[in-house]
Amino acid sequence: MINTKNTNTKSQLAKLLATENITVQENNVKTASFDVVNRILTLPIFKTDSKDVTDMLIAHECAHALYTPTDGWNKHADDDELRSYVNVLEDTRIDKLVQKKYPGIVNNYLNGFDILNSKNFFGVKDKDINTDLMLIDKINLRSKSMNRLPFNFSNEENKWLDLVDSIKSFTDVIKVAKLLLNWQKKQVDKLKKLPNFDELSIIKNYDLSKSKQDNKKDDMSVDGSGNNNDKKEADKQDASTGNTESDSKQDKPAVGDKTQKVDGTEKQSGGPVSAGGNNKPLTSITNNWFEGQKEKLMDTETSYVYKSIPDPILNQIIRSNKDFVADMKKAFANDQYGYAKNYYPYLKKEYKKFLNDSKKTIMYLVKEFEMKKAATAYKRSTQDKTGVIDPLKLKNYKFSDDIFKRLTILPDAKNHGMMMLLDWSGSMSDSIFKTVQQLIQLVYFCHKTNIPYEVYFFSSEFNRDPNTSRLSSNSLSNDFRYKIGDMAIDNIKLVNVASHKLKKIQLDESMMYLYWLALQYHTRYISWRDYDPMNRIPESPSTPVEYYLGSTPLNEALVVMLKLIPMFKEKYRIEKMNFITLTDGGGNYGSGRVFGMEDGKMSPILEKGDNPVLIFKKKQYKLNRTGWGRGDSLTAMLLNMIRKLNNVRTIGFYLIKRVRNYDTDRFFRDYDSKLSWEQKDRITAQKRKDFTKNKVAIVTMDGYDDYYLVNAKDMKVENTDISQVNSDMKIGQIKQLFSKSMKGRITSRVLLNKFIEKVA
Repeated sequence: MINTKNTNTKSQLAKLLATENITVQENNVKTASFDVVNRILTLPIFKTDSKDVTDMLIAHECAHALYTPTDGWNKHADDDELRSYVNVLEDTRIDKLVQKKYPGIVNNYLNGFDILNSKNFFGVKDKDINTDLMLIDKINLRSKSMNRLPFNFSNEENKWLDLVDSIKSFTDVIKVAKLLLNWQKKQVDKLKKLPNFDELSIIKNYDLSKSKQDNKKDDMSVDGSGNNNDKKEADKQDASTGNTESDSKQDKPAVGDKTQKVDGTEKQSGGPVSAGGNNKPLTSITNNWFEGQKEKLMDTETSYVYKSIPDPILNQIIRSNKDFVADMKKAFANDQYGYAKNYYPYLKKEYKKFLNDSKKTIMYLVKEFEMKKAATAYKRSTQDKTGVIDPLKLKNYKFSDDIFKRLTILPDAKNHGMMMLLDWSGSMSDSIFKTVQQLIQLVYFCHKTNIPYEVYFFSSEFNRDPNTSRLSSNSLSNDFRYKIGDMAIDNIKLVNVASHKLKKIQLDESMMYLYWLALQYHTRYISWRDYDPMNRIPESPSTPVEYYLGSTPLNEALVVMLKLIPMFKEKYRIEKMNFITLTDGGGNYGSGRVFGMEDGKMSPILEKGDNPVLIFKKKQYKLNRTGWGRGDSLTAMLLNMIRKLNNVRTIGFYLIKRVRNYDTDRFFRDYDSKLSWEQKDRITAQKRKDFTKNKVAIVTMDGYDDYYLVNAKDMKVENTDISQVNSDMKIGQIKQLFSKSMKGRITSRVLLNKFIEKVA
């Protein structure tokens, strides 16, 4: 399953709040930041159970990215007291702005605050909010609660509230913060004159007692610099590691960041924020407490790698059918050993024989397909009155109004379409011939039924050096338009071997050459004597190096299909589209690189992180770990994208070479914890028995609507010879032979048979 719900929901909210077309990413960060060059908004990963809390936090972070200038924070990074006041007043300003612009999030703020306050996220549990807090914290809670807490402000405090409410810009924030901080210092100085100063709850809350202040002075050095022995020792250690004060100041916080570097370690502004900790004087204790508690809402372990899908250049990636046939003709024409002269007539004869043997079965299945389509249409038919009186019903006019003729209305047949991908990898070598035989019959079936179709095989072998025939050391495909953040794609070519656009004579020629390529590998990997005991087959020309079997760039091919399939559907107005993959294993994972800036230029850089997220058409798709490897997970994700974005039915045929328990158990074994081991073994044994009998099994596979496990050992197309029929045979014997012939013809055509079941 693709997990897109949370990511896309947050992304949509963030984009709405940012009021522009941007890329929104979650990652292991503490606060939001906005890359103005690449237009990427990065948000922390929140792990709350409440949608209101999540949306409130996202809205707040987006508001920082929208309204808070980065340089504004940096100017006050070294003054903890002023920075704390600026934090509170800036939060007040931006929250009002974003709530005014998007009234729909006001309820999120209201509910979100109530939930967090009930969990003591602001540290005011068991405190009297009127007597135990300084004005900066009252302002903070007043804003966060949206004026719903029972504060009793004095006349002087109300004047400050009016000033806070009049803030319009970040410059105003700085100005008011300085004035308020100076005013608060004077208020503390007045309190110091009271005899019970140390006993006041507000003084205890802010750790301002005279005794503690005196202890802090005792810790100072004689010159009053505050650099005690421990500090000097720390400085020596920093010097030994190369860390200097100027170095630490270069690490500037991002937009909205409320952390800074102090003595080489990262601390929240305002000092330690844990319960019972010593806060620095005159900082907002509610803001400090919240920043510390907010870490509980963040996923600090998960990190993502965001990769956009690049735009494929189709006319460079796709090898046209015209070019494919030209390559094959060239191979025969340039045969240096002269084998082509004798082999070409043999090839034409063998291929024609194969077509003739298959023709009757194909026509039988075409008729069956049309019958199934008609039956389905009739099942969906409706009846309506024509308005013409039916004479046979006139006798019923006294007790029935239904005396009119009826018309049966059949719904229009849907326009079918098909695209197919054939695996042209080395592991297919010993089953490629049987697979191509099945494929050719499927092609002619589509041709007979006038179904628009395209058939490609995907290959990794077209980046060979023309002089040495060796694969290039650079595996990166140059047939995509890349930009920063795009995933790097390994070499991929799609070779068009069949199309509904071809005339019959062109299709025959193309299929004959595909038959030849497959036959080459078939005879290479079986005993020559078993295949041709009489040594009647002439030597064949060599296969062009570009058409060697290579790796399995299935995922790379699916990336191309994301663009190709919707174009095909739109061009031919396809209503019922089927996309078929035919392979014998999982696809390559890919290059594992993402385009970024390196040495001043755009280059593919090795990705870092274990959780890839694909970005396609501004939507994000998280890669869940399914299947047997990263390649399988990526395949499932890409197939699900193809299905859901284009309303396509995905059908997979997986060719399994061996039917050992090890090879089949991952498809057949039921891992339901409610079942006993004996029940699981019994179910698995039955599935394996059915698979052996039927040569095919339907199994579950993420990304596919239908996934067929096909016994590649038994894929050989059967054309039982009924010429044995003679006049001496009894009727029962003739019937049995004919029945066996038709059953063998149909059941051996696994691909065609299953395809008809699904598309009719």
